[in-house]
Amino acid sequence: MKILSRALGAAVATAALALVAPAADAAPVHTDGEITAQYATMLVQSGAAARTDAYLNNTFLGWVTADPGSNYQVSWVDCWKDGDWATGNYSSNRWFKAYVTHTGGATQWAFVHSSYVTNQSAVRGC
Repeated sequence: MKILSRALGAAVATAALALVAPAADAAPVHTDGEITAQYATMLVQSGAAARTDAYLNNTFLGWVTADPGSNYQVSWVDCWKDGDWATGNYSSNRWFKAYVTHTGGATQWAFVHSSYVTNQSAVRGC
């Protein structure tokens, strides 16, 4: 968590520290005998569909919920994947694998359409 706190701005760090993500497929970073996975932090718009994969059929998990007092959820993002074309805020076939809480009652790694992800930064392909 030390690495994550240093990497994030003060406002984002407070919300992001509440996240405790299980290992995705990111390479671990070794510091002081501690193994920590580093993820990009992005904002996922409330109401985005959380899916098991970057496709529209039979993959829906629930709707992304917002952090208190916001229209977004601060989320860790592991990677991107090109899948089905969809139109949200814009049309694209790009999806991000993000650690989100959704109305299906879980907090988990799920794919969300790129048009609902702001503050996008570079991440690896899935």
